[in-house]
Amino acid sequence: MKEHYYTIGEVAKLSNLSVQTLRYYDQIDLFKPAHIDTHTNYRYYKDTQIFYLDIIKSLKYIGISLEDIKRALGLTSEELLVFLEQQEQRIEQKITRLNEVKYTLLKTKKQMQEQIDIPIFGDVYVQVEEEMPILQVTTTELTPTSSTNTYYATLTKIIEREGSVLNSRYGCIFPLARYTDVHSIIYDAIFTPLLTERTFSKLSPNIKQTIKPAGKYVCIAFIYHPDTYFSYYEKLRAYVEAQQEGYESIVYELYMPASFTFEHEKKFIVELKVRQKLIV
Repeated sequence: MKEHYYTIGEVAKLSNLSVQTLRYYDQIDLFKPAHIDTHTNYRYYKDTQIFYLDIIKSLKYIGISLEDIKRALGLTSEELLVFLEQQEQRIEQKITRLNEVKYTLLKTKKQMQEQIDIPIFGDVYVQVEEEMPILQVTTTELTPTSSTNTYYATLTKIIEREGSVLNSRYGCIFPLARYTDVHSIIYDAIFTPLLTERTFSKLSPNIKQTIKPAGKYVCIAFIYHPDTYFSYYEKLRAYVEAQQEGYESIVYELYMPASFTFEHEKKFIVELKVRQKLIV
């Protein structure tokens, strides 16, 4: 049976590839013509070669580099099967990563919307919240006027070590009690909300991955200033004590940037919240 030859233009139409692409494949020795006319420099391809273009297109579609495709075309059937299994594993890893990125994006959008939806600054309000996974580090000497950078940096290193992404927020936990002033409020822990569902391993004894529980919270939000912090806390505590419903004796403090624009003096929003006890 006589072998049929195709011009580069005919192959381009048959394969739905551009002439420029076919020339490039020739240049990098990925898909070369069976014959080149020395007088006209025209490229000609055999019938049997078209099959390899389908393989190239399929492998390129799943994200394999041209260099790896070139290597794959030289493999035996058994070797090609192993190669494809490896590519499948790589794609699964990419899917997992993209799903995590999507989850992180949704959580970040939700947090920003919650910040936008704060009713009135300086007034007590009630809101129902979902559970929030957090990573926290124990502390015994910090107050609302202390710098928490060292502790926050510790959490940052752990999150980035695990290949996860950092939140723009952090928070503190302290007992709900009667204090004399802002300096008598001592934090039990510093935390950051987690944007992913992954489990962190090899944590030291003073660090743990836990959850801020879902429920009904009474809250107050304000622009942070050390001179006014205590008055807002007292307003929240007085409200809680005046209610007939029981509340837990833990205050969650959430600290977040007031805006994401560049400012010489950055302002931060503090949101204090106390959870209502569940009625059994």
